[in-house]
Amino acid sequence: MAKLKSILTSERYKKFCVRYRHDLVRYAHEIGMSPTWQQMQLMREIQAPGCRVAVASGHGTGKSRLYALIADWKLRVYPLSNTLITATNVEQIRSVIWKELDDLVHVINRRFPWMAPYFIKETKRYYAHGFKDSWFVIPKTAPKHTPEAIAGQHRKWYTVLVDEASGVDDEVLQVIRGGLTNKENRFVMVSQPTRLSGHFAEAFSTLKGIYKTFQLNAELSPLVSKEFIREKLQEYGGHHSPEYQIRVLGNFPDNLSGFLIPKSWCEAAQKIVIEFTEDWGWVMTCDVSEGVGRDSSVMNLAKVSGYGDDRLVEAVETVELPSNIDPKVFGRIIYQKSLDYPGITVGIDCDGPGLTTVLEAEELGVNVVRIHWGRPPHSESHKKRYQDQRAYASVEARKAIFDERMKLCPGKKVVEQASKIPYSLDRRGRYVIMPKDQMRTKGIKSPDIFDTFCFFFLVDYTPVSDYQGLDSIRDERLKWAQEILEGEAA
Repeated sequence: MAKLKSILTSERYKKFCVRYRHDLVRYAHEIGMSPTWQQMQLMREIQAPGCRVAVASGHGTGKSRLYALIADWKLRVYPLSNTLITATNVEQIRSVIWKELDDLVHVINRRFPWMAPYFIKETKRYYAHGFKDSWFVIPKTAPKHTPEAIAGQHRKWYTVLVDEASGVDDEVLQVIRGGLTNKENRFVMVSQPTRLSGHFAEAFSTLKGIYKTFQLNAELSPLVSKEFIREKLQEYGGHHSPEYQIRVLGNFPDNLSGFLIPKSWCEAAQKIVIEFTEDWGWVMTCDVSEGVGRDSSVMNLAKVSGYGDDRLVEAVETVELPSNIDPKVFGRIIYQKSLDYPGITVGIDCDGPGLTTVLEAEELGVNVVRIHWGRPPHSESHKKRYQDQRAYASVEARKAIFDERMKLCPGKKVVEQASKIPYSLDRRGRYVIMPKDQMRTKGIKSPDIFDTFCFFFLVDYTPVSDYQGLDSIRDERLKWAQEILEGEAA
């Protein structure tokens, strides 16, 4: 059997290189790949020598297939080139990109069978025949404490592809970039934007003059089904949730600091105008102080309409009372206030001192809904997503603020409280709001005012129209309650 000659001596190969060297898009089409419009945007930038590209990508946009294509194109079209594919974990590369490369090599060898003997794909290296150590593509990573293990090759046709770059340590990226000394060297980072800090995030902000940046939105990708989008909307809690922004839209959300709601959303929620398109009712929500000087009792009156994702809330009057107010006296104040609003529903947190307030208000005839902040949500679907009613109501409030369905009261205090609600996801993927005692250890005061806004999503309402013309009933209730109070005084 004749010895295989170097591909560099082949005239056919030289023509092949000339045809595709500066045209990755043509290469993709002519090997039988049908790139999406999003992928073609990236290809046009990446095919330029010396490119610096950063891509924030959602689920399923074809980034792994694209990386496999770039790696193959660089190997076949640029003689003696080196390409490094790196990530936080080398197995991550081999399990996704390397498998995509297997499929792609098979397709290309059918399209160009004469090239098949010249390019060899192994489990840890993809290389040109006869040049295993000098003309190749390799997957490789480096631990944080030894970033020099991934030092660059300092070659003219050197390319680095970084997968899930947001999670790659900056020291490793610094070592890699130190090897990009030739003007022809290419450097590409792709990742879900999971951090607001680090070199990948900086590529979209302070280093934007160096990097060409792209966003791959899964909602716009022809590779992603509508069924998948609907599933993720439900799983992650809507368009505005950090998880959905990161993993589907490919956005850097402004609430990745561990707080549930961005301050900018809260400030905007104080300026909106709520237009009620259906009958509305009066609701008052109340948070009762623990009486230890660390929080306040709050009474929050609002117009409310709709249910679920259609609920509208417009704060009318928010009153903050002293922390040392007697819970029984607070119940009487609630009663007096309720007399001015026909059919009003009053939601009161009845855990702890709140129970005394609830019993007093109920005895005076107030229509009270007892709120148990720490109990599990009512529906089975909500139990799978929220640890307790506090988490459910807080996330519902966030959704309403984002959708401009809830108007907050004026003042800086409610904005500070609403924008400092620490949250996390537990092992079951449920929302968890940090307990107030832990918040205090971090210097975060009890969000008593904002809690009353969250209560609006745990309370029903009665349309005002149902009570029009019934002032006589209200007068009878007033007379009856006054008799009770006078009897106690005597």
